[in-house]
Amino acid sequence: MGAEGSICHKEVGSDHEVSDGKKKKKKDKKEKKQKKSKKDRSDSSDSEDPWAQHRTSVEVSGGVQLNSLLEAFELCDPERSGYVRDHSRFAEVAMRLTGLRDSADSFWRQLDRDGNGAVSFPEFVEWAQMNRVALPIGLTGGTGDVGPGGVAFPSTWQGPRDPRVAVGWNQRTMVTDGKLFAELQQMLDLTYKKVWTRDRKATGNNQVPDGYQLVRAMHSENFSDWNRYYLKRHRLVQDCANGGWLQQYQPLTAQASGICARHTLRAEACNEWLLFHGTNSHAAEAICRGDFTMHLSGSATGTLYGKGTYFAESITKADEYAKADAEDNCCALVCRVAGGQVLYNDEVEPSGEAMQDMVLKDGLYHSIIGDREKCRGTFKEYVVFDADQVYVEYILVYKRKYAAVPTS
Repeated sequence: MGAEGSICHKEVGSDHEVSDGKKKKKKDKKEKKQKKSKKDRSDSSDSEDPWAQHRTSVEVSGGVQLNSLLEAFELCDPERSGYVRDHSRFAEVAMRLTGLRDSADSFWRQLDRDGNGAVSFPEFVEWAQMNRVALPIGLTGGTGDVGPGGVAFPSTWQGPRDPRVAVGWNQRTMVTDGKLFAELQQMLDLTYKKVWTRDRKATGNNQVPDGYQLVRAMHSENFSDWNRYYLKRHRLVQDCANGGWLQQYQPLTAQASGICARHTLRAEACNEWLLFHGTNSHAAEAICRGDFTMHLSGSATGTLYGKGTYFAESITKADEYAKADAEDNCCALVCRVAGGQVLYNDEVEPSGEAMQDMVLKDGLYHSIIGDREKCRGTFKEYVVFDADQVYVEYILVYKRKYAAVPTS
């Protein structure tokens, strides 16, 4: 038998008996180097905590055991507002979950990716997954909203359904199905209103179109955005159920029954709607690829109801913010929006900051409906302050129709 056969193997951590003294010396030197390398990695600020690969619970200060990401999130949100805001509290929990050592501000920059100053549960889950925290998500409840692995795909999903494959899925595909195309055109027709507001001036002419003709449509699928939207919607369903009541609001788009049924909206459970967001083709693609950015909210639409993202139930209202291209084609997004508990307002001059605080700080509401149709005879506006409450389903490219030549 050769030299290899003279080694007596024991359990990991025991001594190794080697017949050759030179080999033993060489092996000891190698093991010493490996131990030093391991120690250097554990002392480094960007090291990975080995137990993050397999741990089923985490112990934090006071002997508290965290068995899921939901429990960790709730520890960071003791007021149960639905958002984490305390940088120091999060940093303490984050260090225990990841084994990393960093400043509270550095941890927060990783966490608050949409820049709205308040971190939702989906953002927290995404941060944990990026840092290889292997705790289960922890979604429970008899809502029927939880699929295998914690997140279920929508019935319209055409991409890969294995989460391990779908992680990087982010695609736009042209709508070629005639029935779906007709449903989207019907959505434009049924939500059209011959109503003018001063925001119409931004389109380059003051005349309200007489209708809208769909030119083409693209269906958007973004796994990361869907994952976050799904988790947020699940939390809103639970919050609305725990509250014991839910005032339901039905937008004008609900009249387009075909497209709404296709997407099996959870309107009764959490005020889930399909709404429009007017934009341009470049911004539409950027939003589909990377989600709405809350720190830019209000830059195009104003802040009458706070610094949120604004949506319309009427294509005419959304069209006021659409920019025509060289071929006179305009662009709007059709988005799922989870409204949850709605703060309704029909005041002529509302306090946007106060209402925003009622959503973000007090946690009493999840969204705002500003009823300008009632107080001004124009349009309702729908506002959310969390990008995770929005998921883009379609990019619509359309033309404005005029019975007469528009005048500026």
